[in-house]
Amino acid sequence: MRGPALSRARATVLLVVLVWSAPGRADPPDPVADGSPGAVADRSPDAVTDGSSDAADGSPGAADGSAFEGVEEYPVWGLRTGRLAPVLAASTDRIAVDDYTAEAKRLADLLSEVEGVSVRRFGGPGDRSELSIRGSSPSQVVVTVDGIRANSVLTGGLDLSRLCVPLLESVEVTRGAGSVGEGSGAIGGVVNLVSRGGDVRRTTRASVEGGAFETVGGSLLHADRRGRFDYAVGYCGFETQGDFEFQRPVFQSDDGFETSFTPDSATRLNNDREQHGANLGLGVELGPGTLRFLDIASYGSGGEPGVDSGPGPTAGQQTQARSRDLSNLAQLRWEGASPTGWGDALEVALFHRFERERFRNPQVPLGEPIDVDTRLQAFGLRAGDVWTARLATVPLETRLDLDVTHESIRSNDRSGRDRPAVAGALEERIGLLDDRVELSVGGRVDWTDGFDAQLLPSVGLVIEPLAWLRLRAQAGRAYRAPSFDELFHPDEGFIRGNPDLSPEDAWNVDGGLELELARLGPFSNVRLRGTGFYREIDESIVWVLIDLRTIAPINTGSATTRGFEASASIDWTRYLRLSANHTYTDSERDATGESLSGVPDHETFARLRLGPEEARKLVGEVQRTGEILVNEGGSYRLPSRVVWNASASLNLAALPFLPLDRLAREIWIYAALDNISDESVRDAVSFPQPGRNGRAGLEVRWCGAESGEGSRSSRCSPAWSARSAVRGTGAIGGRSCARSRSRPAARRSLR
Repeated sequence: MRGPALSRARATVLLVVLVWSAPGRADPPDPVADGSPGAVADRSPDAVTDGSSDAADGSPGAADGSAFEGVEEYPVWGLRTGRLAPVLAASTDRIAVDDYTAEAKRLADLLSEVEGVSVRRFGGPGDRSELSIRGSSPSQVVVTVDGIRANSVLTGGLDLSRLCVPLLESVEVTRGAGSVGEGSGAIGGVVNLVSRGGDVRRTTRASVEGGAFETVGGSLLHADRRGRFDYAVGYCGFETQGDFEFQRPVFQSDDGFETSFTPDSATRLNNDREQHGANLGLGVELGPGTLRFLDIASYGSGGEPGVDSGPGPTAGQQTQARSRDLSNLAQLRWEGASPTGWGDALEVALFHRFERERFRNPQVPLGEPIDVDTRLQAFGLRAGDVWTARLATVPLETRLDLDVTHESIRSNDRSGRDRPAVAGALEERIGLLDDRVELSVGGRVDWTDGFDAQLLPSVGLVIEPLAWLRLRAQAGRAYRAPSFDELFHPDEGFIRGNPDLSPEDAWNVDGGLELELARLGPFSNVRLRGTGFYREIDESIVWVLIDLRTIAPINTGSATTRGFEASASIDWTRYLRLSANHTYTDSERDATGESLSGVPDHETFARLRLGPEEARKLVGEVQRTGEILVNEGGSYRLPSRVVWNASASLNLAALPFLPLDRLAREIWIYAALDNISDESVRDAVSFPQPGRNGRAGLEVRWCGAESGEGSRSSRCSPAWSARSAVRGTGAIGGRSCARSRSRPAARRSLR
């Protein structure tokens, strides 16, 4: 008689699965699907219902379970689809900084965890680090702070080590051409850094940290809102001796020949550094919008050891070279409805960016002492307005942007230069088939002094056949005007600029899909994403050896880059989260078929977090980096590597047997260990990175009550309450200390 009983059991199981998966008329909102704060779905078998009303009416059959007596029990896990938050057609990630509470991440660390993004580090803490997206050069990525460009006027790139993570709220990464929005330089993509500011509740954050190589640092930030006014003021700083030991490079050629140095190890000399950063944000509700002022400043000084390409105990390092740099970015921005009623969402920003760099080296082998003092400035206007309308039942959105910029350079080693630029952009977005299809078409006219005006068209398509499945594609033209350094670097015998350079010209195409399931059996927040990309660039600018003694930039013709990105993440209850991504990049010079240097062909990253994030967590990370070509064509290359990192953190204020929650909302202690296996790591051939190193620290947060709350609220960080808004959504969700207003670089779709 086991056969009929088993059949009835299977039928019961099937019925339960169907009822679980079907959306009930009176179903409460799924806390996992809608991302409500602090919600944890009940995934136990007891939570599964068969759809009968016995439990509701309290009938005896429901109380004693006699209705299922003799039926073999099976634990059943359901499937519930999610709902993707709206985004543009571009491949976009939003990294919430509070998701990395008590992990002491630097900006380079956060960006290196994003698929398609490669970070080149030139040393240890405080040393220069640069950004590459899909095989681009650093100058082919635009980095903005609250929508205002922060790239160096001199080089076109940005040193990520200058920016303090504790003063940032989030990091938005757009991979693929961003030229309609940002113009020259956005060939690889755009990174927007969103600063912390005034909020609906009073917030104070403080941290202190110590680590290897005599490194110490700390930060302090306070933000509040008083009526129509809000403000934020913050500071961060650190200093380090930076005297780590490292292995000398070993070059591997295609024919198996190896070149090495003797001795095979050395110590990084003259590598001490101190750095300070501060921000000030002020806001006032004025008329139909908000007027905001933001000022971000940074200062750094220290030794410049240079390359380790020589013999002997110093390994060819510069023991007397020193540098000092100061930068400041200020903007005054209006956000809100147009006071004239012309347009629906007006943004107008005036900005000024200043940089000063000083480099001195009194001991130059076979050369004169160097003392260079350079001042760089850029000031300008950014304005944008949005109109929304309907053509019959079709929603339309029109956006018009205007950019006016003037850049200048003054230095004691070259003639002064000035360069104005003007650009205008128009973008139209149309929603079709009940907003399941969204088409965006745009164009930008960009003019830079000394070069012809450029027309940069772009088209994007988003298709959502289901609320949990999205297909997207985009194509567009991009370009980059040469930087001041590339054009006018003074002739120093071994290096000079090239005033005859032409702008880089590129076409980008990419397409992919996203899938999100709010629940899949015992798992939740299941996200899968895959993207393929292709870029054709003409007149690529590369610094090369033009004779036996001199390096200069030249246009090297066309090159092609293609590849794919894949990522996945999954939660199991609130105690485990696993995420991983992989990027494959294949690039070559069209004329020769040789591979381009500086970017690994394969990069893989995985992260495992254990424990409830509001109280404690253990984090393990692994990153595999493929071979990096040292020179174009690949005759020499840096070997592949695997680096393991780990951290542990504990919120003392969440421990029930300690009354520390009376002192602060969150009191985190943490310890971290990087490069656990002590690998020899280099992203550039002559710039070593530290081996195994550790750090430990303390983070404390105080938060006042939100309007409508009591004197205290339960949480201070959105890391565990807004998970659905972290990756690929463009949304800024969650309660607590994070702001909820959108930014120019993260506009929502028509939905």
